[in-house]
Amino acid sequence: MTSEADEEIALLRRQLERERRARTTAETVGEQSTAQLYDAVVQLQQAEAELRARAEQQAQLRLVAGLVRQDLDPQAVLRRAVTAIGPVVQADRCVIRLADGVSIGSVVEQWSLPGCHLAAGLEVPPGFAGLCLETAHRRETLSIDDVAADPRIGPENTAHLVDVMGIGSYLGAPMWVAGELVGWLALHAVRTSRPWSPDRRALVEQLASDLGSALSQAQAYRHMTEAVEHLEEANRVKSELVSTVSHELRTPLASINGYLELLADEDLGAITDRQRRVIEVISRNGDRLASLVENLLTLARSDSGETGIDHTLLDLVEVVRESHRVLEPAAQAGQVSVRVVESAPSPVHGSRDELERLVINLVSNAIKFTPAGGEVCLQLTTTEDHVTLTVADTGVGIAAEDVPLVFDRFYRAQSATTNAVQGTGLGLAVVRTIVDHHAGHIELTSEPDAGTTVRVRLPRAVPAGPASA
Repeated sequence: MTSEADEEIALLRRQLERERRARTTAETVGEQSTAQLYDAVVQLQQAEAELRARAEQQAQLRLVAGLVRQDLDPQAVLRRAVTAIGPVVQADRCVIRLADGVSIGSVVEQWSLPGCHLAAGLEVPPGFAGLCLETAHRRETLSIDDVAADPRIGPENTAHLVDVMGIGSYLGAPMWVAGELVGWLALHAVRTSRPWSPDRRALVEQLASDLGSALSQAQAYRHMTEAVEHLEEANRVKSELVSTVSHELRTPLASINGYLELLADEDLGAITDRQRRVIEVISRNGDRLASLVENLLTLARSDSGETGIDHTLLDLVEVVRESHRVLEPAAQAGQVSVRVVESAPSPVHGSRDELERLVINLVSNAIKFTPAGGEVCLQLTTTEDHVTLTVADTGVGIAAEDVPLVFDRFYRAQSATTNAVQGTGLGLAVVRTIVDHHAGHIELTSEPDAGTTVRVRLPRAVPAGPASA
């Protein structure tokens, strides 16, 4: 019995030992799993915090970028930037310097907490400025956690930075735009020191890059605006000069033409055939100059936004007849036949002076480009809604590449140069201006060596009928 009992006791002890070891192993595994689970939770929390910090940083970047791009005035961009960046990066002071190509430049804008404002005129010492430039040209951000203890600065510079300017910690990111150093975005911890975290440095570097781009865009817009203003002012002065000179030429030209008529009519005494030919040459050139003056005045009025002439109800047939009478001598001198095909009355609302100028410019242009023996035809057609004036010639024509440009000011088609035709390139430009004044439409078709056709379509005026009883 005793031996059997001993065996049972030994068996129980072995079972208990196995159970103890199993329990110990389970406890160890449980502890290890718990530790691993805890570590995993901690890592997840850290990752979540990092993601949240990055998301917040991106949101801050978007906020600041949106604020600085709201203005196209460079100074307003800088003012918005420091006001937005300072609180976002939790600095005591935020300053912006604009580089001048030689030094780090002066402070142009700053934001600061109460009592941390940087007094006007205070500048960093030369040694520290050199350190800033050296770091910038390496395309790096200058990060100093403790200005007083940084050996790169030197004691003579440290005293001024800490005691005079109150800078305890410094973080300065250069602003580069298209390979050019345009300035610095700098943060200060005032009268205390603090470490600048890698995330804070990365944020400031990105802000400096965004600010440089926004500043460059604003400066480009300002330069463009100033250039436009200068061009507008130059154009205004030019228009005033042209208008003044043209008006001043009108009176003496009228006087010259008047005396030429007296001479030609022999009201001042008999003249020889040679003298008459000289008078005719002078008269033709006087007419050309007078026509140029009228063209310049028309364009000057258009540029100023005023035609200067009231529109009235008139018959375009009468305008064509009068213009034909004026141009008949020029046609005869060039041995060009001018034929008029009239229609029924062609009522329009318009300026007689401008419409006569339109017809004269079109017909005189056609005469100049038509060789001797050729023909110019004027035709009026009237529909219920429009009156159309067609001027067709059998002249030298215009090359296809010149047709879209002939209504531009001072443009001279190749045919004008080739055939040595005198002119200023203003005639058709004036015609288009007058057509626009009358809410009309103009089109030109041409074929080299076959002639040119110009059609002007104007709104037809409906004469007022008798009043009803």
